Amino acid sequence: MRLIDSKYIELLKTETTKLLKDIHVDRLLQKNEKIRLAVTGLSRSGKTVFITSFINQLISGKKIESVMEKRGKRFIAKIAPKPKQFDYFSIVDNFRNTIPKWPRSTSSISKIDIRLEVKSNNKLLPNKFIDIEIIDYPGEWILDIGMAYMDFDEWSEKSLFQLRNKSKKALAQAWQSELNKHDIYGASDEDDEIAIIEQYRNYLDKLKQNGFFYIQPNILESEKLLFTPLPKPKYITPNENSIYSRFQKRYQEYIDEVVRPIAIDYFSNFDRQIVLVDILQPLQYGYNSFLDLTSVIRELVSIYKYGERSFLKPILEGRIDRVLFGATKADYLPKEQHEKFHKLLDLIVEEARRELDIKNIETETVVLASVVGDREKASWKTENIPDKFSKDSRLKFPTIPPCRFPDRDIEAVEHINLDRVVDFLIGDKL
Repeated sequence: MRLIDSKYIELLKTETTKLLKDIHVDRLLQKNEKIRLAVTGLSRSGKTVFITSFINQLISGKKIESVMEKRGKRFIAKIAPKPKQFDYFSIVDNFRNTIPKWPRSTSSISKIDIRLEVKSNNKLLPNKFIDIEIIDYPGEWILDIGMAYMDFDEWSEKSLFQLRNKSKKALAQAWQSELNKHDIYGASDEDDEIAIIEQYRNYLDKLKQNGFFYIQPNILESEKLLFTPLPKPKYITPNENSIYSRFQKRYQEYIDEVVRPIAIDYFSNFDRQIVLVDILQPLQYGYNSFLDLTSVIRELVSIYKYGERSFLKPILEGRIDRVLFGATKADYLPKEQHEKFHKLLDLIVEEARRELDIKNIETETVVLASVVGDREKASWKTENIPDKFSKDSRLKFPTIPPCRFPDRDIEAVEHINLDRVVDFLIGDKL
């Protein structure tokens, strides 16, 4: 015999839910979240592919089941349409072609918003919503953001300090030789600076060709670059019509009109960060490339704001409390080499992680492949990677074509460790 009628129980549930909403308990317990995710990486590190696969995994959910099981939560994901949006659907269509193609290099800034609806474990409480905002940008731009903190003399000193590296010094020989031909502090015509600028452009091109990462500036197209680093004057005041004064003025205009607006609009107020690292490049170009990449990773970390907000806010203020370092393109190597691949990543990011640890920022490292390549269509011998970087590292890694994306959005593309990435970046918010 039932003591309480079932209709009365349902009525009680309904009234209880209304009461909870009236006193806003649901908002206290099920507060909506917003996560601004910084996907950080240089050119060819795989940012666009990562963003595409990350969204694909969230929408499908089938290949990140472990995250839901670990957190005891279920969710669905939808893209929120907005102007200047990351072109997710076109990229996916290219991956679904009979002959799938990797996306082209990013040439402009775009963003995308994904809304997660997380099922409440309590029927009396409403579902929770998590809005994730992700920005895609040309990888080369990120180092220029760091220039926003420096005046011309500081940037010049830092750039010229790079020439302590013997390989870079050799590549800069023509530029430095041209620089020594001119009185850069005395009055001069603009024609006198043309050769200096041209040789500096050539120097930057040589850095790229030889596997170096630390290259500035990048947002400007090469033909529009009209300044170079110059030694700081000692005991003299440069003429206002000197090469030095003109370069100093152009540098500041570049910072004020180009770099700072981009930094403020697109590179601020992040909550979580993943730093994508292309380890294959230093394995191909050798020890100097490894040292340069290590320096760049520290630079990338230094331009963001971590932890609690304060009154002393740099341009990229924020509150990043978790940083994941990911070695991309793990699919280029057999699974038995992933442990060594992971150790190489740890070597590259060791200094950056130490700096973040001092600030009590949680960090982790992972090897990953956002989209697994079709190794069967790539006829090349798998390289046996070393335990550490050396001057003898000169491995070859031809491009692997991508695997084809499933035709239905509910199906997810093959990946390596993207479930671990999702869990670290947003799992605690579910």
